[in-house]
Formats: sequence, structure tokens, C-alpha cells
Amino acid sequence: MTHDHTYLSQLPIETLLDRAFRGNWTGPEAHMIRVLAAELENYFYDHERLDKLVSELTDDLKDAERRAEGWREEAQAVQRQLDQVRG
Repeated sequence: MTHDHTYLSQLPIETLLDRAFRGNWTGPEAHMIRVLAAELENYFYDHERLDKLVSELTDDLKDAERRAEGWREEAQAVQRQLDQVRG
């Protein structure tokens, strides 16, 4: 069964990749379709992995910024105490 572009473009990428791998392809295009599907699968796997890493690094950055602000406040408090002692 063949489907038109509009129908196929609305399918999730996972479904399209599954169809590309399981399709009964023949001719010289068969290898190209399977290799392209494998490359796309790797691309999306890497993309998901990188998205997760970016999310984790963003959380780490926010935590580091909170800690830096805490240290900054503590340094300012120490500076005020030094100014009172000197002053």
C-alpha cells in the first residue's frame, strides 16, 4: 500500500523509520533507503542525547549561579564587617 506525501508527513519519525526498515524495498534504492533510515535514527538518538545533556547542563548552571550568588552575599557581608572594623 502506498501513501501520499501529506499522510506520510504527518506520521511520527519513529513510525517512518520503522516503515523504512521493515519495508519490502527492491532495486538499487533499497540500500539507500535503509542507510538513510539508519543515519536518521542515529541522528535523532544523538539529538535526544544532546537535548538531555543540555537540560542537565542548564540545571547545573542554574545551581552554580545560585551558589555564586550565595558566596557573593557572604563576601559582601564580610566586606561590611571589615569596613565597620576599619572605620
